[in-house]
Amino acid sequence: MPIRSGGRGGNEQEMFLEDVGYTDRPANLEGVYGAYAIYMVGDSMEPRYEQGWLLHINPFKPATPGKAVVVYKTDNAVLIKRLRRRTETELILEQFNPAQEIRIPIEQVREVHLIVGSDETGG
Repeated sequence: MPIRSGGRGGNEQEMFLEDVGYTDRPANLEGVYGAYAIYMVGDSMEPRYEQGWLLHINPFKPATPGKAVVVYKTDNAVLIKRLRRRTETELILEQFNPAQEIRIPIEQVREVHLIVGSDETGG
Protein backbone atom coordinates (compact mmCIF):
# COMPACT_ATOMS: atom_id res chain seq x y z
CA MET A 1 0.00 0.00 0.00
CA PRO A 2 1.26 3.55 -0.59
CA ILE A 3 3.18 5.54 2.01
CA ARG A 4 2.45 9.25 2.21
CA SER A 5 4.53 11.88 3.90
CA GLY A 6 4.98 15.60 3.91
CA GLY A 7 6.67 18.51 5.57
CA ARG A 8 5.18 20.43 8.43
CA GLY A 9 3.59 23.77 7.78
CA GLY A 10 1.20 26.14 9.51
CA ASN A 11 0.67 26.81 13.17
CA GLU A 12 -1.40 23.66 13.77
CA GLN A 13 1.37 21.38 12.46
CA GLU A 14 -0.43 20.82 9.18
CA MET A 15 1.22 18.78 6.44
CA PHE A 16 0.86 18.65 2.68
CA LEU A 17 1.24 15.04 1.54
CA GLU A 18 2.74 13.22 -1.40
CA ASP A 19 3.30 9.52 -2.08
CA VAL A 20 6.86 8.56 -1.12
CA GLY A 21 6.91 4.76 -1.41
CA TYR A 22 5.14 1.51 -0.58
CA THR A 23 4.93 -0.83 2.40
CA ASP A 24 3.41 -4.23 3.12
CA ARG A 25 -0.28 -4.17 3.97
CA PRO A 26 -1.02 -5.23 7.57
CA ALA A 27 -3.63 -7.96 8.11
CA ASN A 28 -6.27 -5.52 9.38
CA LEU A 29 -6.15 -3.66 6.04
CA GLU A 30 -6.19 -6.69 3.72
CA GLY A 31 -8.79 -6.07 1.04
CA VAL A 32 -9.41 -2.44 2.08
CA TYR A 33 -9.53 -0.33 -1.07
CA GLY A 34 -7.65 2.96 -0.68
CA ALA A 35 -5.81 1.95 2.50
CA TYR A 36 -2.51 3.75 2.97
CA ALA A 37 0.23 4.53 5.46
CA ILE A 38 1.50 7.90 6.56
CA TYR A 39 4.68 8.90 8.36
CA MET A 40 4.15 10.80 11.59
CA VAL A 41 5.88 14.15 11.22
CA GLY A 42 6.47 16.31 14.28
CA ASP A 43 5.88 15.64 17.96
CA SER A 44 2.35 17.00 18.44
CA MET A 45 0.90 13.54 19.16
CA GLU A 46 3.60 12.25 21.52
CA PRO A 47 3.49 10.05 23.50
CA ARG A 48 0.73 8.32 21.46
CA TYR A 49 2.60 8.52 18.14
CA GLU A 50 6.24 9.51 17.76
CA GLN A 51 7.93 11.20 14.84
CA GLY A 52 8.91 8.67 12.18
CA TRP A 53 6.31 6.04 13.08
CA LEU A 54 4.36 4.66 10.15
CA LEU A 55 0.61 4.97 10.76
CA HIS A 56 -1.87 2.65 9.03
CA ILE A 57 -5.02 4.32 7.70
CA ASN A 58 -8.45 2.94 6.79
CA PRO A 59 -10.19 5.72 4.82
CA PHE A 60 -13.62 4.08 5.09
CA LYS A 61 -13.94 2.90 8.69
CA PRO A 62 -15.99 5.47 10.64
CA ALA A 63 -14.03 7.80 12.90
CA THR A 64 -15.57 8.01 16.36
CA PRO A 65 -14.74 10.31 19.28
CA GLY A 66 -11.61 9.28 21.13
CA LYS A 67 -9.96 7.74 18.07
CA ALA A 68 -6.88 9.01 16.25
CA VAL A 69 -7.58 10.43 12.80
CA VAL A 70 -6.08 12.01 9.72
CA VAL A 71 -8.02 15.15 8.80
CA TYR A 72 -7.86 16.40 5.22
CA LYS A 73 -8.80 20.05 4.93
CA THR A 74 -10.23 21.68 1.82
CA ASP A 75 -6.91 23.50 1.22
CA ASN A 76 -5.20 20.03 1.08
CA ALA A 77 -3.53 20.49 4.47
CA VAL A 78 -3.50 17.40 6.66
CA LEU A 79 -3.59 17.04 10.46
CA ILE A 80 -2.99 13.96 12.61
CA LYS A 81 -4.93 14.39 15.85
CA ARG A 82 -7.46 12.69 18.12
CA LEU A 83 -11.12 13.29 17.36
CA ARG A 84 -12.91 14.71 20.37
CA ARG A 85 -16.27 15.39 18.77
CA ARG A 86 -18.07 16.64 15.71
CA THR A 87 -20.83 19.25 15.73
CA GLU A 88 -22.94 20.66 12.91
CA THR A 89 -20.50 23.56 12.60
CA GLU A 90 -17.04 22.29 13.59
CA LEU A 91 -14.67 19.39 14.09
CA ILE A 92 -13.05 19.43 17.53
CA LEU A 93 -9.63 17.75 17.70
CA GLU A 94 -7.05 17.19 20.41
CA GLN A 95 -3.29 17.14 20.25
CA PHE A 96 -1.09 15.96 23.10
CA ASN A 97 2.14 17.97 22.84
CA PRO A 98 1.48 20.64 23.87
CA ALA A 99 -1.99 19.75 25.08
CA GLN A 100 -4.37 21.74 22.91
CA GLU A 101 -7.88 21.65 21.53
CA ILE A 102 -8.16 22.53 17.85
CA ARG A 103 -11.46 23.60 16.30
CA ILE A 104 -11.90 23.47 12.54
CA PRO A 105 -15.02 24.86 10.85
CA ILE A 106 -16.81 21.94 9.20
CA GLU A 107 -16.77 23.69 5.80
CA GLN A 108 -12.94 23.47 5.92
CA VAL A 109 -12.98 19.66 6.42
CA ARG A 110 -12.84 17.53 3.28
CA GLU A 111 -12.37 14.06 4.80
CA VAL A 112 -11.60 12.31 8.09
CA HIS A 113 -9.76 8.96 7.98
CA LEU A 114 -9.28 6.56 10.88
CA ILE A 115 -5.81 5.49 12.08
CA VAL A 116 -6.11 1.74 12.70
CA GLY A 117 -2.53 0.82 13.62
CA SER A 118 1.10 1.82 13.62
CA ASP A 119 4.60 0.51 12.98
CA GLU A 120 7.00 1.96 15.52
CA THR A 121 10.02 1.03 13.39
CA GLY A 122 8.75 3.29 10.61
CA GLY A 123 8.21 0.49 8.12
